[in-house]
Order: sequence, then structure tokens, then C-alpha cells
Amino acid sequence: MAIPSGNGSTRPSKNKKKRNVDKQNAILEGALRVFGEKGFEDATVAAICAEAGISEPTLYEYFDSKEDVLFSISELYTRREFERFSELMHFIDAPRERVRAIIQAYLEFYENNPLYTSVALLTLKGNRRYLASPAYQSVRDAARPLIEVLRDGVQRGVFRDDLDPYLVRNMVLGFIEHLTIQWLLVGRPKGIADHTGTIFQMVMRAIEKEDDDTIEVKLKINRQLADNLFRTNDDHGS
Repeated sequence: MAIPSGNGSTRPSKNKKKRNVDKQNAILEGALRVFGEKGFEDATVAAICAEAGISEPTLYEYFDSKEDVLFSISELYTRREFERFSELMHFIDAPRERVRAIIQAYLEFYENNPLYTSVALLTLKGNRRYLASPAYQSVRDAARPLIEVLRDGVQRGVFRDDLDPYLVRNMVLGFIEHLTIQWLLVGRPKGIADHTGTIFQMVMRAIEKEDDDTIEVKLKINRQLADNLFRTNDDHGS
């Protein structure tokens, strides 16, 4: 039902707006199944409409092109996950644990949404128009919490003072995406979320600030290694 506005025109009711959003999301969900099965190049607007149960004119009420549909899929899924994860982050304060939670969230999201993951990492990743599109901004926004927690960790003295948050973000996402693409292409490892701890430990070794006790232990180990090396050389020389 339309609600009259002050100038005599009509505007959609809240229920109408909600139905429009639901239909738009249904189109994107159907398109994702088509793209995941056929690939972007072989997918047709007709196939997307058939999968979503709509007519082609209806699709063009919401999207300008097949490419617009593709880009909008990324925006929808990223926004959903970002909203869910933002709620969880309120319960985690320690920088180390927040980094671990972010790594786990990425891996679980990719593993639980294989069709989207395939489209995002194998189709969209190398699309220059996508990287320059407004839809890609949602992906950049979703990576912002990692930048923020890295800065927070430096301020708290948990992470190294010379840490570059953007470089570390790229390192973390690189680990995650490399593992995920291997999983998509060859089916190994079976569960990428199971490798949260491994990636977390690798990242921590690179960014965690060493306290005096840790430094002292490492110095002792290095001295022992040096002593053993010199002793071995002396034995060979005698």
C-alpha cells in the first residue's frame, strides 16, 4: 500500500520497501548459484532470472547489467558478515584474541559459503572494474577492524612499535586467501577453518612485541648455539 506524501504524490510503505529489498536479495542469491555453476562469462541474464523466478524487466528494475549483479553479490555477502562480526567483536577486548577472531571469522565465512567464496576469489579478485567499483568499498570497510586492532595493539604495547598495519593486513589476508584458493581448486585442506591457529601463530611471530624475559631467553639460546658452533669448529680443527 502506498502512503500519500504532503505534495499529493505517493511513496512506498515500509512493507513495500522491505519486499523490494527481499526481492533484490533473492535475485542476488539466484545469480550466485548461476555464477557458481556456470561462471560469469557463460551465465546469462535469462538463466539468472529463471533461477530467481523473475522476469528480465524485473531484474533491470534493480540492476543495470549482469556485471552489476555480480558486484552486488559481493556487497551483500560482505555487509552481512561485517554486521554479524561487528556484534561479536564487542565481547573481545585483548588485541591478540581479536586478531585470532578476525582470522577465524574470515576462514569460517569462506568455508561456510563456498559458492560465494569461489565467485569472490576466482572471479572478482582479478576484475579491475570491480576493484574500482563502489561495491568493492564494502570489502575495504570489512578489513578495517583488522587495521584498528593492529593499531590498538601497538598503542597497548602488545605489538611491535614499528608495525605497519596495512602491510600486516595484506600479509594476513594473503595467508587466508592463498589457503582458501588452494582449498577451492584442489580440495585441500579439507577444512580451512581448522588452520586458524596456524595462521594466527605465524602472524604473531611477525608482529608480537617481545618482553624482556622473552628477549633474555632468546639471547641465552643464541649464546648456546654459538658456543656449540665454536666448540664443534674447535674439535674439527684439533
